Amino acid sequence: MFVRVLSTAVAAMAIVASGAFAAWGQPASSDTPQAAGTQVQASDAIPVNTEERSLADLDGGGDAFILSTSRQRTEIRFSLPPHVDTSEAWLRLAARPASDGTAGLIHVSVNGGEAITIRPQARPIEARFALFSADFRPGQNTLEIAYSTDTPASGWIVDARRSQLRLTLEPVAPVATLEALEAALAADFAAPRRIALITDISRERVTLEALVAQGLALRAGQVPLFPSLADEADLIVRIADNDRLAAEDRAALRSGDRSAGPEIAYRHDGVPHLVITGRNLDEATAAARLMAARSFVGYDRSFIAADAMTATRLGTRQIRDARSVHTEADLRTFADSGLPFSADQGSRTAVQFSTRLDADRHGALSVLARAALISGEAWLYAWYGDADETAPANHNLLVIGPASTQIAAIDRNAPPELRAALRAAERSRGQRGLMRLAAAAYADAGDAAVGTEVGIGVASLFRDQGNDGRWIATLTAPDQASFEAAGRSLARSNLWTALEGRAAVWSARGVTALDYAIVAPTLSEQVQEFAVDHTRDAAFVLFGAAILLLMRGFFGRRKRVRIED
Repeated sequence: MFVRVLSTAVAAMAIVASGAFAAWGQPASSDTPQAAGTQVQASDAIPVNTEERSLADLDGGGDAFILSTSRQRTEIRFSLPPHVDTSEAWLRLAARPASDGTAGLIHVSVNGGEAITIRPQARPIEARFALFSADFRPGQNTLEIAYSTDTPASGWIVDARRSQLRLTLEPVAPVATLEALEAALAADFAAPRRIALITDISRERVTLEALVAQGLALRAGQVPLFPSLADEADLIVRIADNDRLAAEDRAALRSGDRSAGPEIAYRHDGVPHLVITGRNLDEATAAARLMAARSFVGYDRSFIAADAMTATRLGTRQIRDARSVHTEADLRTFADSGLPFSADQGSRTAVQFSTRLDADRHGALSVLARAALISGEAWLYAWYGDADETAPANHNLLVIGPASTQIAAIDRNAPPELRAALRAAERSRGQRGLMRLAAAAYADAGDAAVGTEVGIGVASLFRDQGNDGRWIATLTAPDQASFEAAGRSLARSNLWTALEGRAAVWSARGVTALDYAIVAPTLSEQVQEFAVDHTRDAAFVLFGAAILLLMRGFFGRRKRVRIED
């Protein structure tokens, strides 16, 4: 526990914002703005986790908030896993005065405990100070930042993006039950964010992984990272029928050997393992559907089909009807609600993965997990398949993965905006400035500074030209591009909320929407597009013309030589 600090001593720590606090250091880079600076320190048993999160990410209310006489306090709620103690807690508070006459005090407390008081001067501050670690507790916590003044001062504007809460959490015991695992997944700090899905190649692989990915996202409240290697994971999920399980996985089942039907089991031997299984592949699929549909609250180490009768529903059921989506629906509709594909838990939707590589499939799972989050519930009754399968023609179709135009339904119905967006994304990988419409989607060295590969992708939503009642959408990437990077960057950032139009190009630089029904391309852009699209044809024509001219010159010279002879 930290020694309680006098307010006068803390006030001395408020300094002019100038990039100070080198002792804290720069936060480690992250895939998303939702977590920054996660650091794991090795120990003999359970690792200590030090992590910092911005107040904007914890609160979700914006990048800034105001403290004034009319709004004297702001409460920021966050959760901690059930199996940890807080050994250190620090807050970096960045704020600026609302006016030159700002005065008063700022008070910071946790869960109603004793407040730390800052007496800043009327100039921008960036104060770093310790919080009372004993005030933190497993489960829900509340950080309160309050303002008081004896004068009618205008208060402070707190930069919630630069203000960060840093916690060092020491596990006191392993996560022991399904209920504790669910609470840990939902935590804002020290949550298992890297989750490896271990499945075998089978006809139901896409279905199994799609349902489990959605169930994990709904529990976590965000899209997990799906690493390719189990050694890189915080949680390992094994999905298979009984015969393919390892002995230690079978031992975790309720019977101690084999399941009597669909079953979800949990074990922890240093790394938490979730086992999703059944006596055959169909029962394993039913277990995956249970994972996406029901909460584990109240359950110990196993969950069977009979438990679903009394278990709490996972997610939030929303009333929706795909038939209410009018003819002007676009990517904004999908990004906001998942419609028309999320209607009735996906019962009228076919989800097809156009992925060939494991990494690209993980990108597709990230996209689908984000779709479930914005829908409020998993798409339990959707048809799932890969590019080699034929999706039902009477379902709406969502194709996720690279080179999706190779799917016949996409290629046959693709609007000009989709083709233009794909061309723009393809050109942006090696060139710049060919087309104004794709300017915001260009990637350069600045994108690489994030620390991961920059993903460039394309989204589009349109109607089937042969069936006006059928919607088709794709989230894809150009040929030879990494859809793992593209899907992850879209699913784990606010790029998702910026999708709009009939088609859009996204990258780390932003989203560019294309909708010719609203803004038609100019004549100059059409000429540029035509020239770029037909460059190869023009080269062949010019090459052929050159050959003809050479042949004409050659035979012309021979004819003149014969005449002269």
